Amino acid sequence: MPFCEELGTTAGSPFVRDMMIVKFQREVDTLLLDEAELRKKAKGIRNRVAERDMVLGELQHLVAFDSTLQSISELSKLQTEDQTEVPMLLVNVMKKQTRASELLGVIENLKALPY
Repeated sequence: MPFCEELGTTAGSPFVRDMMIVKFQREVDTLLLDEAELRKKAKGIRNRVAERDMVLGELQHLVAFDSTLQSISELSKLQTEDQTEVPMLLVNVMKKQTRASELLGVIENLKALPY
């Protein structure tokens, strides 16, 4: 059981309670890092969407050559894809926040238990 040994060493305790507090805190830390990455990705997508909106606005004022129409079509497809991706990312952010909060509650409950 090398993993439990490592947890015991990190916790500085041979008690399962203390080991699980360390384990759950690691899980919380990972969830919060994942949440931050998802937020960063969503922000990047929103920035690209805003930039494309400006480009689309300018293209729509140009003479309708085939290249212009094709570009508008492709940019519009990208917009649709990205605008559906951002809400899914934000749902995952909320799920990670909820799970981290639940685990923090478990940690508090474990800390309240007697040895």
